[in-house]
Amino acid sequence: MSFETAAQSAIYAALNGAMSCSVFDDVPELPVGVPDGGFPYCNIGNDTAARWDNDSKTGSVVTLTIHHWSRARGFKEVKGLMGEAYDLLHRATLTASGYTVLDCLWEFSEAFVDPDGKTRHGVQRYRLTMQKGT
Repeated sequence: MSFETAAQSAIYAALNGAMSCSVFDDVPELPVGVPDGGFPYCNIGNDTAARWDNDSKTGSVVTLTIHHWSRARGFKEVKGLMGEAYDLLHRATLTASGYTVLDCLWEFSEAFVDPDGKTRHGVQRYRLTMQKGT
């Protein structure tokens, strides 16, 4: 398993079942005109990884993006979802098989209206510092 896969697994395990909405690793294709009843939800998106080794351990810093989606009017719902994720992830003790997650830090959040004019989209990024092994 790669650092990126381990980080994804740790984030998914922390959010799935703890959020007030569905959490997806891969969102099923939503057709144009999807009913508002399919919202809200969040999905774990893209990531980056950078080497973070020391003399005795192989490590990586992984940044991972989480997307929150809402069709509720205004930004209250999508910002609430971002708050839930923050409470579950920032400085949390996360686990990933075969890896030690040393820290999980919130980096930023942004909320905006998608080009369709009705979907609210919240984006957050978290930075996980990890080492291989336990």
